[in-house]
Amino acid sequence: MSSRKEAGNAAVEMVMVAPVLLLLIATIVAAGRIVSTKSALESVTREAARVASISSSSDLADTTARLRAEEVAEQLGLDSRRLRLEVQTGQFERGSPVTAAATYAVRISDLPTLGLLPGNFEITAKQVEITERYGSR
Repeated sequence: MSSRKEAGNAAVEMVMVAPVLLLLIATIVAAGRIVSTKSALESVTREAARVASISSSSDLADTTARLRAEEVAEQLGLDSRRLRLEVQTGQFERGSPVTAAATYAVRISDLPTLGLLPGNFEITAKQVEITERYGSR
């Protein structure tokens, strides 16, 4: 009878521990997604700022930065529909800064988080490059 009671206790303990373990695993996976996406987003902004800084005009800088950002985002597995990019070219003179800032919503709603983690987590990245000395007017 004692071994049956112990088996019942083990089942109760498992029922109590399982949600905590599930939440722990979901949190680790969510953190991994966020870190991975942050790294990818930094690459997107770096490339966007780089191509903007070597463009010949402010309008062209904005257009090429957006196109390059979408291209890099796709290569890195990011959904371009959840990517927001802002390019600031300022006066666009030689040696002036060009800034690319991006925001991306990381989905974690598909993880079993028991409602304790948000459905989406927004991350941002920013990169500043100096306009090429011989590329601008």
